[in-house]
Amino acid sequence: MWSLLSRRWQLTLVIFAGILMAWSIDALWALFFGEKMNALKSISLAVTIVGGVLTIVAELFWKWLWQRFPAIQVRTFPDLNGTWEGSLVSTLTDPTDGERTQPIQTTIIIRQGLFSTSVSLKTDESTSYSTRTFLEPFYDTRRFRIWYSYNNDPQAQFQKRSSPHEGVAFLDLDYDEDPHRLTGRYYTARKTTGDLNVQRTAPARL
Repeated sequence: MWSLLSRRWQLTLVIFAGILMAWSIDALWALFFGEKMNALKSISLAVTIVGGVLTIVAELFWKWLWQRFPAIQVRTFPDLNGTWEGSLVSTLTDPTDGERTQPIQTTIIIRQGLFSTSVSLKTDESTSYSTRTFLEPFYDTRRFRIWYSYNNDPQAQFQKRSSPHEGVAFLDLDYDEDPHRLTGRYYTARKTTGDLNVQRTAPARL
């Protein structure tokens, strides 16, 4: 969810948190050595402690809150945590006969928190892991997209026709049509593309 904030807000919050932390450390130092703390240091220490506790609580319980109050999902971003299964259709052709590869059974696992999101994709031949992710909401149409870059590592026995590579992909969720279905596309450094179509088979765990 952190990525939903603009760069300006992210920078502002980081600077504000840094200042508070500096004042709080100064306050703890004064408290430890029995020195007198002024009001600003006392307030900074209190805000830092309360803010830290609230952040931990929010990270632990946000999924419960999202599930209990679905309206939050369409106003921020849906909970995509879980296992998604379906197919991958690649434009990659088989070098032995020039034929396009058949749809590949695919499993996608999404781990989403308030401050980070990761995506892993597994097939019988290879595994890929996200290196960066970006959440993009379209509130007017209640559609949501997750962009991610990834590294793909095929098994050794398949690397002759499918070499390790990097790529970028996106997955779209149409909340009104089906909040448990993702469709998308990927692009690789090998100049191939493919379509993804998966359904959530294991719900998000609290």
